[in-house]
Amino acid sequence: MVSGQGTESVTRRWARRSPAVLIGILMAGFLLLMPISGNFARYLWWRHTSEPHLQTGSVHSGGADIHYQRYLGRAPAILLLHGGLSHRLSWFSQLPWLVDSGREIVVVDSRGHGHSGLGDSELSYSQLASDVLALMDALHLTKVDIVGWSDGGNTALVLAHRWPERVQRLVAISANYDPSGLTDDAQADAARASNPLTHWLTRWWTDAGPGTGELERRIKRMWLSEPRLTAKDLTAIRCPVLVIVGGRDVIRREHAEAMAQLIPTARLEVMTDGGHSLPVTHPGWINSEIGRFLGVRLP
Repeated sequence: MVSGQGTESVTRRWARRSPAVLIGILMAGFLLLMPISGNFARYLWWRHTSEPHLQTGSVHSGGADIHYQRYLGRAPAILLLHGGLSHRLSWFSQLPWLVDSGREIVVVDSRGHGHSGLGDSELSYSQLASDVLALMDALHLTKVDIVGWSDGGNTALVLAHRWPERVQRLVAISANYDPSGLTDDAQADAARASNPLTHWLTRWWTDAGPGTGELERRIKRMWLSEPRLTAKDLTAIRCPVLVIVGGRDVIRREHAEAMAQLIPTARLEVMTDGGHSLPVTHPGWINSEIGRFLGVRLP
């Protein structure tokens, strides 16, 4: 017991005193993940060598400041809405070619993620959709195309249902319209508290800082109780919708199939060997699907 405590103490001191070493180990592991590392390297190169017309700012909504990055270009704008416990950087395989296409691109940090504040109220997809609407109003975006992944897809579905006149086309990647769409394992994971390693990785990936723990608690409660879109709600969505799901997703395939059947203007695409992180793990395929659906030419 004493030996274990000593080892833990040494480990903690080493971790506190060697952040550069920890970051180096993390990045080394990340760079071993091909082709993900190649896409991330290309994203970094693009950021440092291109000069897109970039605006950054925030919009106050529901007691929180919602951060965005806006790349000016042709209308209609394309909004990129990331998944839960992630942030805007998760679009590193999509952002360069979308911006280079000349379309206006807006990348949003969801409430509590990245540079956006969390606020005091419980998280809900209705609030997240209202945040996006407030951002659209502030940027004078009358009608947009939306690419939403996971929570971003759920948010986009709520937005398209409540404000159909504001959404032109919608790509919903690994989204669900009610909690029954989650697999049993995903529901069990949402009900479980994170271990220290998972919490540390989540804090790094969300870029949420000291508020990560509270964000995790609120977002997991939301996953277990929302969204609550009904069959009637889905049939009221009128914009063209591309529903995408992985064959090994945490979203049940039959749930995605039902969604595509209920939305009158929807179609379904399945990546049979993909999981829940298709924009990161299968960027070539997902980019082709997005490009064809939104009429954006790939490089």
